[in-house]
Amino acid sequence: MQSPEGRMTDLFGQHADDVHAYARWRVGDDEAGDVVGEVFLAAWRSLASLRPGEERAWLFGTARRVVLSRRRQGAARSALTHRLTALHDRAPADGMAEQVALTDRVRQVLDLLSDADREALVIASWFDLSPVEAAKALGVSRPTYAVRLHRARKRFRAAFHRMSPDRPAELPDGAYPTPAREGAR
Repeated sequence: MQSPEGRMTDLFGQHADDVHAYARWRVGDDEAGDVVGEVFLAAWRSLASLRPGEERAWLFGTARRVVLSRRRQGAARSALTHRLTALHDRAPADGMAEQVALTDRVRQVLDLLSDADREALVIASWFDLSPVEAAKALGVSRPTYAVRLHRARKRFRAAFHRMSPDRPAELPDGAYPTPAREGAR
């Protein structure tokens, strides 16, 4: 049997980068490290009760709760807009006008969606969580998450189309937030 220190080291090594990316998306670069620290402190305190194979979902769920707690305290800001704006600002001018316009359009559509819709779309696609992991991270059942994701996709498509009704509502690969994996692990 592995020592608690060894298990924690493995847990951190396997998941810290993903938890940090999630935290950076939710609260920005300045606070992401603090969120990761709180998440892994909570993991250390709960290590004995963490079931093998469920650690990733538990870590993302804990990260989500830490972020929500910080937001309620007024300490968080929208990192998604920051991230997409940074992509927009870094885009070279030569031949990238269409990509920049699409990125801006996706950002605007995501900003129109509720936090719940935005999170359902982004958590699975950008952070590569399976539907089961995403459901656990959001604190809902797998079927509830599937319904939320379906409805969020529908609202995203409708809002995307409303922004430019003269253009098709289809998005190029990678522009539309879709889960990386549809199946459960």
